[in-house]
Amino acid sequence: MFSSAMRWARKRCSGNNAGRISPRVLLFATLGALVLWGVTSAVTAGSPDPNGLIAAPTTASRLPPSSTSVDLRPSVPGVAVVGSTAPPFFVPNLRSGDRVGVGISNAAPTLLNFWASWCIPCREEFPELKSIRKQYSLEELSMVGITFKDTRRDALQFADSEGANWQLGFDAKGTVAKDYGVRAAPQTFLIDKSGVIIRRWYGRPNTSELNLAVEGLVRGI
Repeated sequence: MFSSAMRWARKRCSGNNAGRISPRVLLFATLGALVLWGVTSAVTAGSPDPNGLIAAPTTASRLPPSSTSVDLRPSVPGVAVVGSTAPPFFVPNLRSGDRVGVGISNAAPTLLNFWASWCIPCREEFPELKSIRKQYSLEELSMVGITFKDTRRDALQFADSEGANWQLGFDAKGTVAKDYGVRAAPQTFLIDKSGVIIRRWYGRPNTSELNLAVEGLVRGI
């Protein structure tokens, strides 16, 4: 490859013009030949990509794998999945000194919703939950909302401003959320009378889908 480049330089400097070419011009021609040889050799020796350019290793491939990682999944895999028994719990009522929760067996099917006052999707779904509460009696459907990663004051202020008319519990230490594998809000569970989880939504449920699922559970459809 180098000899080809030199032949190109000599050709450029030969002929009738040879006598008029100064040593400086000859030097530049030779240097040009060397540059051409170097570029050609680099492309040949490297790992070209489909466009004919040198495919340099990515930054990631030059970095050591991280020894730590952050799990950003909204839930803990394998915990409180559909078909499993809902973990029983009782926590302080957000509004009073009573306790609210879900038992091993319940008098009515339960809609369990995890929320927080600072959570925008939670705020958006409150009117939908309020509508569901109005459609069914307490004997037909139990509704429990559990706020976590929140302050009691903010949660109560928001719930009252929305006119939330279902049982609200305060999970101060996040124990219930942990038992249900909930890492992010909102999440909603439908639990039958025997305490089995039949549906679970990660994030805000589709309104029509939620209503149909609740109706099917309550009516036994």
